[in-house]
Amino acid sequence: MIKQIPKPVSGGLILSYKCSAECRHCIYACSPKWSADWILREDLEKILKQLSGKILSNTFGPHTTGLNYGLHFTGGEPFLNFELLCNAVEIAHELKIPSAFVETNCFWVVDDKTTKEKLKVLKKKGLRGIMISVNPFYLEHVPFERTERAIRISLDVFGLWGDFIGRLQGAG
Repeated sequence: MIKQIPKPVSGGLILSYKCSAECRHCIYACSPKWSADWILREDLEKILKQLSGKILSNTFGPHTTGLNYGLHFTGGEPFLNFELLCNAVEIAHELKIPSAFVETNCFWVVDDKTTKEKLKVLKKKGLRGIMISVNPFYLEHVPFERTERAIRISLDVFGLWGDFIGRLQGAG
């Protein structure tokens, strides 16, 4: 008997295995040692077209995020190639792929102004949220102040989990 593979309802798209860190726990062995072999725009478009119409939005709607719904852009570290990340978000938005978010280790979060600008650009292009990787392994590679800054500014730009919390409280 041949089993049919169920269609995807959520997913993560690795833009590259190149990363600013080399965490011991990384299941993909991402690191700065990888060459900068980023997914080609043509391949990105092809994959996102295949996912279009299959990815489910967060239970609170396509404009909200949740870890088990939607599509997240990951790596390696997606912010190492901000232009490609922006392209990925734009394409996903044009294809109406819901609940898109990015996963980051926050290496790039060096000051408030630049951080806010980048997050606002991504939001304008259609990104719905950010998943900030926080664990002790990152402290070897990313100062904790950057993680704290990313959380604070993400709350301002995306209202991180704000829509979810508002609906739980009956405000939405």
